[in-house]
Amino acid sequence: MTNLVAEITEQIQLLSASEKNELLRMLLKDLDGAEDQDADEAWRNEVVRRVKAIHNGEAAIKALQEEWSVRF
Repeated sequence: MTNLVAEITEQIQLLSASEKNELLRMLLKDLDGAEDQDADEAWRNEVVRRVKAIHNGEAAIKALQEEWSVRF
């Protein structure tokens, strides 16, 4: 570990949980090079994608009762 990383690590220990969370988001954004997508928004987009696939005949769904009876 370089001296700079050691110094930064010490400073991180002084941060609050919310500050650490903010720092982590910034670091991940920097590594990914892309914006973080809110989890709720990501799930909404996935639901919309799946519903469209069903409506377009690209995916099929089973009746809920059928699925549960197979599992139990």
